[in-house]
Amino acid sequence: MNIDFKNPTIKFYFSFQCPYSYMTWEMLKSLLSNKVSVAPIEIGLFSQSNSKYNYQDIWAEPRWNRLIKDAAKLNIKITPPAKYVSGVTASRAIEAYGNINGIDYITSVFRGVFFSRIDISLQNALRLHLQSEGLDSSVLSTAIDQPETEKKANDQLLLWGHERIRTLPTVELNDERYCGFIDKSGLERFLRSELD
Repeated sequence: MNIDFKNPTIKFYFSFQCPYSYMTWEMLKSLLSNKVSVAPIEIGLFSQSNSKYNYQDIWAEPRWNRLIKDAAKLNIKITPPAKYVSGVTASRAIEAYGNINGIDYITSVFRGVFFSRIDISLQNALRLHLQSEGLDSSVLSTAIDQPETEKKANDQLLLWGHERIRTLPTVELNDERYCGFIDKSGLERFLRSELD
């Protein structure tokens, strides 16, 4: 898969703290060829206007038990994150990693949330996690030093309610969308119908 932020074929709206987003990301990586580009757009876990839910309300223990089993079918080990935090710090570096290391960066952040249970809102915790996985953490630091990356990440949070984003994860291709509880066969059918 080749991430091309300038001319994306697929838009992938997600949250680093949504387990369904993590599983969909892994499915996308396995299904796409180098001929298809992806624009990953991290928009956070919750709609800004919907504050009546919190993290624990959405994913209680019975659902986590199911999620862990579903993830295992994709050879992904997940555990519930320690807590819900802002994903802005992590999302600020997505484009900075770009075509070469963008996929590895996003995958590493997901693993940090669901396996290492780090607080991705803390630059130092995220930097140390990236280093432990062999990624160049200086790219993250450089992105954090640029104020415009924070503005862009915060602007992306506003996509809830705009661009018709209602459910995460959302895969958009040719003005068609596949979202919610995505499974591999359904995602494959969706991509084939739009790409063939």
